[in-house]
Amino acid sequence: VRSKQLFVALGTGVSWLVLAAAVLLAGGMLIDWKYDLTRDVRVLFLMVDAVVLVTIFLRHIYTPLSNQLDDDEVALEVEKATPEFRSRLIAATQFGVGEKTEDTAAVFVRALVKQTEEMARPKNFNNIVPVDGFARAFVLTLMVAGLGVLAYNKYQPDSGALLSRAFLAQDVDVPRFTHIDKITVKPGDVIARGDDLTIEVTLKETSRVKPPTAVIAIGYASAARATPHTCTNAAGIYSLALENVRESFKVIVTANDARKTREVEVVPRPAVREIVFEQEFPTYTGLNPQSRRRGDLTLLVGSKLKIEVTANKPVASGYVNIITEGEAKTEPMTVDGKESSRLTATLPLGDMNIIGFNVKLEDKHGFKSRNEAMYRITMLPDKPPVVRVLEPVRKETKVTQRARIPIMVSVKDDYGVKKLELLVQHGNSPPMPFALQTEKATGRLQRVPFDWKIVDLKFPIGTEVKFWARAVDGNDRQRNELRAYDKDKDGRISRAEYSGLKVSFDNLDRNSDGYIYLRDFADDEENPDFSAGKMEMPGVGDSRELFALVVTDEEKRRDLNNRATDSITGVNETAINQEKLNRELGEIIRARVITSTKQDE
Repeated sequence: VRSKQLFVALGTGVSWLVLAAAVLLAGGMLIDWKYDLTRDVRVLFLMVDAVVLVTIFLRHIYTPLSNQLDDDEVALEVEKATPEFRSRLIAATQFGVGEKTEDTAAVFVRALVKQTEEMARPKNFNNIVPVDGFARAFVLTLMVAGLGVLAYNKYQPDSGALLSRAFLAQDVDVPRFTHIDKITVKPGDVIARGDDLTIEVTLKETSRVKPPTAVIAIGYASAARATPHTCTNAAGIYSLALENVRESFKVIVTANDARKTREVEVVPRPAVREIVFEQEFPTYTGLNPQSRRRGDLTLLVGSKLKIEVTANKPVASGYVNIITEGEAKTEPMTVDGKESSRLTATLPLGDMNIIGFNVKLEDKHGFKSRNEAMYRITMLPDKPPVVRVLEPVRKETKVTQRARIPIMVSVKDDYGVKKLELLVQHGNSPPMPFALQTEKATGRLQRVPFDWKIVDLKFPIGTEVKFWARAVDGNDRQRNELRAYDKDKDGRISRAEYSGLKVSFDNLDRNSDGYIYLRDFADDEENPDFSAGKMEMPGVGDSRELFALVVTDEEKRRDLNNRATDSITGVNETAINQEKLNRELGEIIRARVITSTKQDE
């Protein structure tokens, strides 16, 4: 009984195990054929199959082997199947294994065992173990396995390919008449919003059927269903062009019995969402940084413009395209951390030809911004100081050797005067500077008095002295830039050495000989020739020239008498003219009164 029961249990377990393996494997192959499962999904299917088969093995094979029935349990099973034993078999089994003694109880036990053996001898205990379950499982397994083998042989080699895919074989396609090789999206799987693209579908050479048309369906996220497009086979390629794509979509390609999909992501191009400006004035102005608005970019040359940009998305890089009347320049921007939408840049505004700029951005996909706004800049030059000599008024003055001339100079500059001096020159001698005290008052008009003591200079009689006032502001930028162009340090700049605009070179070439001489643009502390003559240069302002003639005391008295006579003559002529005007005015008034009286009569 025990052996047959174990055989039936093992046979039933093996049958269910084979049946489950065949059904699971066939089901997975059919699903793979229908939906062309990816390798990851096939791995999941294989893991599920393994779990189911291990469960069947543990429950229907391992458990019967490890937990077989003992004698008492077998006797109970027999008692249930043959009630005529009336508990004799279980009693004989339990009491018959004790020690053999000669007492009365032992006599009765031996008699019971002998009687039970005599009753059991004609019995066929194999009928006690049922085999119906085993038979059903075995027959069903044979039918399913047989059908599976027939189907496998009939649909070769397709069934072999599906079986290989079920066990994760590499480079094995789902058996179809048509195989799609790849779906190519040009320019790429990620495109910028508003761009055009082309979808190309190619078939594998192993395809048994290459249909003349294929359906390329485009499924947008906002659409309820995909939009199909029928494309013809052109040299083995089915292509579809899409224009001005606005959102992400899924490509679904159907060619004969083949089907394949691909995702395309549409992202916005980077653009400036917000921009903030801050002007940093040149150091010599002494002004603090100042915020600027977009329409208020009138900036002092030599300043720096700090730009802070907030983009509509995280960006990888960016730069500022500085637009000038000549060649455009670029200034890189700094991204504030990885995957950040904030960028900063500082623009040097040292060129008067700058007319504006725009901001170029690029994201991690390599997409660049388009149709950037242009931020116009008006470059404001630092005007040279305005200097005037208020006193003396006359252009030519006669003075004696011991004279003292009171001089009043007015000076004004946009951003303050660095140096104010009186330059005195006689004959061919270099000008002599006399420093005048002034304050660096930005944009304010100052009047500076100076008592010029000619007696200290000891000019001889007959000397004509030329003098004028000169003011220098704090803008040394352009003077320093000119020095930088002098590559060979010979004190002059040729057209080949100068890298600025041609117009600027022509303006600075004072002698029109093809050279810019640094001596024409150096202050007097570096080169005394700077003070020789008047010139127009950045940061320097000169007043009109005045002359003083050193004369004797007698000649000075005659000059004063002549001036007094001229003044008295002028006063007398003025008085005469005034009296004449009064008479003419009286006659006019009298004539109007007479006319009015006649009209009243």
